[in-house]
Amino acid sequence: MGSSMPILFLSDSGLHGELLYSLVSESLPFNWEKSEIGKQQHCLKNYEAIVVDGFPLTPKNTQSAVFNHLKSMDHPRIFLINFPPDLPHHIRQPLNDRKFLFLSDNRSNQKELLTRLGLAIQNASAAGGTAAGGRPMLTKREQEILAELTNGEANSVIAARLHLSEHTVKNHMYNIFRKIGVKNRLQASNWAKLHLQAERI
Repeated sequence: MGSSMPILFLSDSGLHGELLYSLVSESLPFNWEKSEIGKQQHCLKNYEAIVVDGFPLTPKNTQSAVFNHLKSMDHPRIFLINFPPDLPHHIRQPLNDRKFLFLSDNRSNQKELLTRLGLAIQNASAAGGTAAGGRPMLTKREQEILAELTNGEANSVIAARLHLSEHTVKNHMYNIFRKIGVKNRLQASNWAKLHLQAERI
């Protein structure tokens, strides 16, 4: 990766955040930096992506400093991990508006967390031609095909369902793979699970 920008890991100052950072930074081969939530507001644009440990976000703790800092963060790729699964709407919505990607809640096991986070960061790095929101510019049709692909459908089934020829579906697939920087259907499907759902919320 060499010259690529670092990934910033934000957590609170407790031991928990240190342990999670150790796990993530030792398991995923990216250029990592760590800081406390709220300390790095001014230079976020110097990072490829921001990974936030959602551990301090509790459903009851809505006026916490952490939540207020997160609401004010401005970056196209912010990945939230390890958050409580039962976050109420009034906490989720402002973060959704900020384009936060809710990657894995605190019920996920380590393997799930690392797989999702690794994919999300790879896609962030690969997505050169991105929209203003930090996502690749997929057409409506490409998004439909990608959604079908995620369901494990064969090209012939996708073609029939969307009233297209198989040849057209193949062309779309090729364009999708190129845009999102993946090499095969499985990677495309994983990418879609992370990104398409985030778009639909």
